[in-house]
Amino acid sequence: MIQTKEDIVKTQYMQSTRIIIFLLLFPLLGKTQATRSGQDGTIPDSLRQILTSTNNDSTRYQACRLLYTYYEERNRDSALHYADQRLLLSRKNNKRIPEAFDLGVKGYQLIYLGRFGEALDCLLKGSILAEDPKYDNDESWKLNNYPSPGKNRQVTLSMINHMFGHLMMQTHNVDRQLFHLKEGRRIALEINNHFRIVVADMVLGSSYLTLNQPDSAMYFAREAEHFAFEAGIKRYYGYIWFVMGDVYLRQEDMKSAFDYYHKALASALEQQNLSTSIICYDRLIQYHLIKGNKDSILHYALENLQRIKTIGAVTSTAAQEINIGTAYEQLAAGYRLVHQLDSALKYQGLALTTKDSLTRIKIKNLADFQNLSLNEQLRLQHIEQEKVLYQNKIRAYAMLAGLAVFMLIAFLLYRNNRNRLKANRILSQQKEELQSTLSELKSTQSQLIQSEKMASLGELTAGIAHEIQNPLNFVNNFSDVNTELIEEMKEELQLGNNTEAIAIANDIADNEQKINHHGKRADAIVKGMLQHSSSGSGTKEPTDINALADEYLRLAYHGLRAKDKSFNATMKTDFDPAIGLINIIPQDIGRVILNLITNAFYAVAEKTKMNSQTPYPLKGGVDFEPLVSVSTKLQVPLPGGRGLVESGAGGQMVNGHC
Repeated sequence: MIQTKEDIVKTQYMQSTRIIIFLLLFPLLGKTQATRSGQDGTIPDSLRQILTSTNNDSTRYQACRLLYTYYEERNRDSALHYADQRLLLSRKNNKRIPEAFDLGVKGYQLIYLGRFGEALDCLLKGSILAEDPKYDNDESWKLNNYPSPGKNRQVTLSMINHMFGHLMMQTHNVDRQLFHLKEGRRIALEINNHFRIVVADMVLGSSYLTLNQPDSAMYFAREAEHFAFEAGIKRYYGYIWFVMGDVYLRQEDMKSAFDYYHKALASALEQQNLSTSIICYDRLIQYHLIKGNKDSILHYALENLQRIKTIGAVTSTAAQEINIGTAYEQLAAGYRLVHQLDSALKYQGLALTTKDSLTRIKIKNLADFQNLSLNEQLRLQHIEQEKVLYQNKIRAYAMLAGLAVFMLIAFLLYRNNRNRLKANRILSQQKEELQSTLSELKSTQSQLIQSEKMASLGELTAGIAHEIQNPLNFVNNFSDVNTELIEEMKEELQLGNNTEAIAIANDIADNEQKINHHGKRADAIVKGMLQHSSSGSGTKEPTDINALADEYLRLAYHGLRAKDKSFNATMKTDFDPAIGLINIIPQDIGRVILNLITNAFYAVAEKTKMNSQTPYPLKGGVDFEPLVSVSTKLQVPLPGGRGLVESGAGGQMVNGHC
């Protein structure tokens, strides 16, 4: 029968629909069939059929994910195979967060296959992707079977931290183990993801038990149990109850420990969780060894041996090594108790020869190793010895190479040290030369400063001399006048003209007052200059600020006039008569006023020169008037400019305001 194009499309559509329905119903089918013996093979067969019948990568990825979940705690090699398959699909489709998640689950299987270096490589690569926030919106592919609140990236980051915790537990790095488990739990609590909280809590419980903290272990186990019940995560009931059994065992409550081990084993068998059932069998074997129950020990040891062979792991999730070597030891102990010494000797020998090599070879090779003859075992031992000898040679070569490198480094350090000493000597010489040059520069600078000070002192001295000259001229003039008046008064007295003599005497008295006034003014100038030149006591005292400003205005003006005879400027004062005496340090304020006024005079002089030399008038034009104004009245602040030069060629000082 020839199919039309429409029939082919319909057929493909129906096939895709059936595949999607099966994938959606797989968790329910898995839970149902997990309780039926003999039907386990139907689920992986159906999923493998999907892998071969569809080309849709998304559907193939989900099939691989479900197959991985099926084998995760049943068979490590099969689980690793499907972890690799889903990793290939996520990389092919550029799905970065699924890729990170797949690296995490692959790392988990590698940990319990004893391939710690490969596991670390996977987890490091996965964490780099999961920590990158640019993949926050990568939500297209489902990552696990349980409800997962939070974004895929957060779930993946929590999971990878959890797997780091497993790796650190197996490599006995307790601090990093607790850190990563708690970090995974923190993220899980943050996004309220019950599944990730449960797995973090139950492994934290086991971790605290190894630290001999049973109370903390029980706290996390109880919390894991609570969240597992609330979310219906039956898969890990067994492991949680196993941890509780260990806590009771540590507390020497043997009955409660035995009850929880049995409860945990029943749940693990129901959920077909081989990894948990193995550690439960191990604890029950130890319990019956203590009690001396020979038949129970042998029964559990035989059961556990088969399960360890099936799962194919070199260690266990119980933070201690439970592997095929351990199973051989327990089986040997069981045979000794029932007095089957040949079997006991056989399994004791197997235990001794396999425990040391389990961390370096795959479980498949170990299963084959059980059926080898004695000669084959001796051959393998010889190969192992040759490997050890080869490794010793490699170590020796490495040591020689290291010694050679050390000698080379020592030579380079010696040569560099000589060069450094030589460079240090050159630098010391240069430093001495620089210090000598610096000393000369400092000496020159001091001389320049002293010259400037002397020049400034000369200007100030000229101003002081001019200011003192005025009152002294008045004193001299009035003294001469008084001498003439005294002669006139003598003549009038000789003539008997007493009235005229008295009038002349009054004039003399007035002149004496003027002499006294100008003498005091000269005295005040001298005292002011003494205060200006001295450091003073720093004590505030009532001071007439108007008189102080007027005095320093004239000193600055006459000092500049003494230096530059062509300089001339109008001085304008606007003193506030109501200001009275103010409490200040006169020496300090006097220096400030003198500096301000001197700067103002210099700025006015400079602008006067520039205005006269340029063919075009500067700002202010030909109307520029060299004016310096001093006021003690409250001033309205001027708008801010770009510095002294911009705001009127020197700000208030140049425009004549201080």
